[in-house]
Amino acid sequence: MKWLFQNFGERLRFTLRNPRYALSSLHRELTLADERFLSTVTGASVQRVRTFLGEPIHTPEFAARLRDADAIFRDLKIQSADLYAKKVLLQYMAIRAVQPETVVETGVANGVSSAHILLALQRNERGMLHSIGLNDPQYLPLGKSLGWIVPESLKSRWKLLVGDSRHLLPSLLATLGTIDVFIHDSLHTYDHMLWEYRTAEPYLRPGGLLISDDAAWNSAFPEFCHEVSARHARILRGVGFLEKNSLPQIDGQPPSRRHEDRE
Repeated sequence: MKWLFQNFGERLRFTLRNPRYALSSLHRELTLADERFLSTVTGASVQRVRTFLGEPIHTPEFAARLRDADAIFRDLKIQSADLYAKKVLLQYMAIRAVQPETVVETGVANGVSSAHILLALQRNERGMLHSIGLNDPQYLPLGKSLGWIVPESLKSRWKLLVGDSRHLLPSLLATLGTIDVFIHDSLHTYDHMLWEYRTAEPYLRPGGLLISDDAAWNSAFPEFCHEVSARHARILRGVGFLEKNSLPQIDGQPPSRRHEDRE
């Protein structure tokens, strides 16, 4: 549970400002609600999924890279996502559990999520991450390049394409063919999110995962879940998880859908 004590001061201030959310989050931790859902969509046991939670912070080189990045963000007063937030770790846990061969990600920026995904692939000893990102300096510390947080030791499983996903994603997917996991983390507008979901989903293998950061920002994710009659879909800590259906509908009726736990 070491990850819980990272950025403790900020977490405490957030808790005091948002007591209802804090209580809900505590309840989810005590009941392992997040892990139970990931178990459903990955096939790994709840206990196994939970064991993945502490791996990043207990990997010395990786943990040191996060500390260095955190210090840079603080010194430069750059607004950045919590490097230790469970929303990032949930994606890591999903990748560890699914053991994918091919992961496609849009949106890289500093490379926080990319680094976690690559660490998961390294621990799995299999898989490649194909990332598409804009090298936009407004989101990066001065002198830092796209994905700078990713340790050199993880880059052998990484293929980075620089550019707009509108231009690059269709051709990348066509080249790869079938993929195991798609992760949206680029422009979080309704139209763009829905476009990325619709572009990537046909290439997902049955049982594959579509993951979307900031899925509660608008209605694109729940609408898409309805559109594809997803059996298993949920928003956890602001991150949307959808398992592509692998079995046909029963009696022509769409299965039940769950869109819960939004941030």
